[in-house]
Amino acid sequence: MDSSDQQAYNSFYDTYAPKLWGIIILSDLPIPESETILVNTLAKAWKQFGQHTGREKHFFTQLIGLAYKEGLPVECLKAIPRFNRSRDIP
Repeated sequence: MDSSDQQAYNSFYDTYAPKLWGIIILSDLPIPESETILVNTLAKAWKQFGQHTGREKHFFTQLIGLAYKEGLPVECLKAIPRFNRSRDIP
């Protein structure tokens, strides 16, 4: 990764990792499992970052969806107001 890519990733990480970690940690999963969900979610999101339209709210919703696919329990999603609708939770 060149320095401009590294700077972009650092900015991406600094913006989204703390927020996502706050959601993941609510799940009460073991820390190693929570860390795996975080790392895998951010890696997949970074690959899709080119599709990011700059609408942070909607992008964060996509991050939560990716985290769910990585193992974030559905019960944790129910605690998030945006996802607390039956049509949003599988």
